[in-house]
Amino acid sequence: MARARAEMARAGMDGLVVTDPVGFYYFTGEKASPGRPAAFVLPAEGEPALVNWSGPDMFARLYRRPGHPCVADRRIYPEMPFDREPATDWGLRDILAERGLHAARLGIELGNEPRLGLGLADLDRLRGELPGIRWVDSSPVIWACRMIKSEWEIEQLRQACAIGSRAWAQCLGSLNEGVTQRAVQQRIMALYAELGADLDSGPPVALGATGPGGAFRRGDILYLDGGCSVNGYKMDITRRAVFGAPSARQQGEHDGMWEILFQVMEKIRPGVTTASVFEYSQSLLARTGWTNYSDHPAKRIGHGIGLVNEPPYINAFDAHVFQEGMSITPEPKIETQEGLLNAEEHVIVRARGCEIISGSLDWRLHVIS
Repeated sequence: MARARAEMARAGMDGLVVTDPVGFYYFTGEKASPGRPAAFVLPAEGEPALVNWSGPDMFARLYRRPGHPCVADRRIYPEMPFDREPATDWGLRDILAERGLHAARLGIELGNEPRLGLGLADLDRLRGELPGIRWVDSSPVIWACRMIKSEWEIEQLRQACAIGSRAWAQCLGSLNEGVTQRAVQQRIMALYAELGADLDSGPPVALGATGPGGAFRRGDILYLDGGCSVNGYKMDITRRAVFGAPSARQQGEHDGMWEILFQVMEKIRPGVTTASVFEYSQSLLARTGWTNYSDHPAKRIGHGIGLVNEPPYINAFDAHVFQEGMSITPEPKIETQEGLLNAEEHVIVRARGCEIISGSLDWRLHVIS
């Protein structure tokens, strides 16, 4: 909140209204209910407020669970003046008026990322009831906060990488020919839960099987991408395994792409532009003769990651500069006979370069006998 207020002062905003579900979780530590908006209001001065469904407070009260003390002014849907009108007042009008923001310059999600979590009819109603507010895009404030990770956030990402790497390693060590893509995902999901990842961690992408029913055969390459989350913060890497001894081509492509990735990561440091790293990766891939997936300037070879995939994006159009504390997943990509090969690690930008937090799971092509 303190960082957001500093960024609001730089941007000339009097307050911030956060309705994007991920942004709401980022600022409050609470999950929004699917299908219904939740809102967090942060004035430049004065106490913040939130509007959410009744569940978090109800469960905290009935089951004597600790609540979230960061926001004292908490309002829930049943207390709002609901009616049969198609546009709903979720309580934001009163919160803004009570804080003297009825004629203020307020940031809300009007850009591409993050997205507005209110219905357009609801926003139009709010605009009509508080016509003195000047609404501006909140993206500059939101991303100035979220792109730079605190050490606490980095620790969540580190734990996610550690748990995910252990789960993938244990799964790979248990596989045999004939296993299906779905079974691989099921095993990894069970290991995520056993090892302490978030229970709502999604399954990793598991591709590459050529046998009936999605079963792996000799010569197939298992492609794993994604990872689990801890406290909402996500791991994102790729690893590959071949069923049987790899061919010279398979081994060469794999090792060659990771060598390119290591060279790309050497370029990622504070003050370097994302676009220059993209161009450097493109120059390395141009020498290989392989089919470069990122054949268009907008097809990225990496992105930021925290609660979701997020800026900065490593492509020719991104205008960001790497800063210390960013969480990045560089991943130059080629197309092979077996599918996509995108060597990918999860790194933190430090003063002297990249800290790899996903290195506990060997990047080398795993061989399943």
